[in-house]
Amino acid sequence: MSRASVFHYKGRDADPQTVARDLKVEAIVTGRIVQRGNQFIISSELIDARTNHNLWGDRYDRKLSDLLAVQEDIAGAIADKLRERLGGEPKKQVAKGGGGTNNPDAYQLYLKGRYYWEKRTPEALDKSKDYFNQALAKDPNYGLAYVGLADYFNVVAEYSPVPQSEAAPKAQAVAEKALAIDNSLAEAHAALAAAHWSSLEFAAAETEFQRALELNPKFANAHHWYGLFLCWQARHLEGIPQLRRAVELDPLNLQYNANLGSALADSGQYEDGVQQLNRTLEMDPSFGQAHFSLSRAYRRVGKYDLWLDEWKKAATLYHDQEELAIAEEASRAYRRSGLKGAASREVEMRKQLAKRRYEDPAGIAYCYAELGDKEKTFAWLDTALAEKSDGLQRIKIVRAMDQWHTDPRYIELLKKMGLPQ
Repeated sequence: MSRASVFHYKGRDADPQTVARDLKVEAIVTGRIVQRGNQFIISSELIDARTNHNLWGDRYDRKLSDLLAVQEDIAGAIADKLRERLGGEPKKQVAKGGGGTNNPDAYQLYLKGRYYWEKRTPEALDKSKDYFNQALAKDPNYGLAYVGLADYFNVVAEYSPVPQSEAAPKAQAVAEKALAIDNSLAEAHAALAAAHWSSLEFAAAETEFQRALELNPKFANAHHWYGLFLCWQARHLEGIPQLRRAVELDPLNLQYNANLGSALADSGQYEDGVQQLNRTLEMDPSFGQAHFSLSRAYRRVGKYDLWLDEWKKAATLYHDQEELAIAEEASRAYRRSGLKGAASREVEMRKQLAKRRYEDPAGIAYCYAELGDKEKTFAWLDTALAEKSDGLQRIKIVRAMDQWHTDPRYIELLKKMGLPQ
């Protein structure tokens, strides 16, 4: 199971059998770590969750500098215990442990980067970038740290006022550095795929996603990103199974769960999508993206009061005062003059905000689409295309654009993007 799912239990007094049932695993490694100065005392045991029997246990007294070696010792001991089940090659994979570095400080910095990357708030993403860079300063040949940095650039435009045209080339450059170190890293191929996707290079992106899954069919984030890639092209029959597979592999990952819910709602499975998003919020009510996705789902089906409430919750959790001000103004306008009034107020505020910080022009275009203003919609979409903006990737699933699917300008725009009609 991934770190994101396992960290759900951090700081809790969790029963191993309950954890195993939640994560759908057969065995749990549990234990305790005590630090005394530069010394670590580590006790660990392997528990068969079906019977609650202890299969193996040991104690280690090591220096901080031996941390990676201890992980390999524990992994090796478990692999020996389960050799008949694991076989030779999986044992070798288990024992890799450090993920491409022999530097324990770099490894810890990388883990911190991944922890903050999963939180998906602007502040947390900034921290993740800092930690990945610190890991690379400790070990410039740490392939997975380059992947982490690429993943930061791949998602930052979604959560911060950063142009996709600025972030995508940086993601591609560091993903290629990771592949130069180890071309067999599935994580690096997935990161490169996402960078191609952000640059609207759809064929190259699909090839790299498929290569990542060929190298590691159980790589949950590759299933997750590939699923989104397909769903945003309205290929829901292909994409939703990929998203479900990501959740199967990593059942407590908030990001995967929220995006599955969003994709279900976008595909017309509205009730299932809302239920999935609410299940995500049961895991963590403070996960802003799930509130934002729920907001979009409510808007699609005309539940406008709920749309506005969830929008404001998301903006508050993202600590984005500018976005919160737009949501509150749109809410007041909606009460006065309905959806058209809310869309008019939103688009004017976004245009004003664009003078102070980056605003995705595709988002402004979709507001004009809500208003039925075709000329301004396509003018802003042309700007979005010139910038290869993040929001443009969703054009085929934006309901307000449905009215122009047969319009020659829409067909020509998809052609320029390299997408089939």
